[in-house]
Amino acid sequence: MINLATSAGAPGTLIDRLAADFDRCDTERGLPTVELLCRIPERCAAFGEHALMVPLLVKMILRVSDRATEYAAGALLALCTAEERCRDEAAAAGLVTQLLLLVQSDCTERAKRKAQMLLKLLGDSWPDETVVNSDEFGRSEVGLF
Repeated sequence: MINLATSAGAPGTLIDRLAADFDRCDTERGLPTVELLCRIPERCAAFGEHALMVPLLVKMILRVSDRATEYAAGALLALCTAEERCRDEAAAAGLVTQLLLLVQSDCTERAKRKAQMLLKLLGDSWPDETVVNSDEFGRSEVGLF
């Protein structure tokens, strides 16, 4: 069934539908399917080839719901694990900032774990401007009590 859906173009159709509608209910129903299919290497490649996939998933983090955030992070984790190109694309789309916000949010623990794994995976892909040298900050004149 999954092979038939993939060969019939389901990944592209699903992504296009999520991108066009961006309805909360449809998104919460579609993203679990995306995450599940991205866990299968052959299907992951089909999703990774679509130009909108990574930026769309990054955009959905913290914007739709806790469930949608969790599924989007899971799909991104699968995509970024499979392909370095997806890691670079995700970092360029602002994923690092989204993940840092996610880790500090009141989201589900599973979403936070996925975000932490993604941050570790993206360690080499962080844009230079997100990493600041601590020597650039002035020293304060705070004394001990």
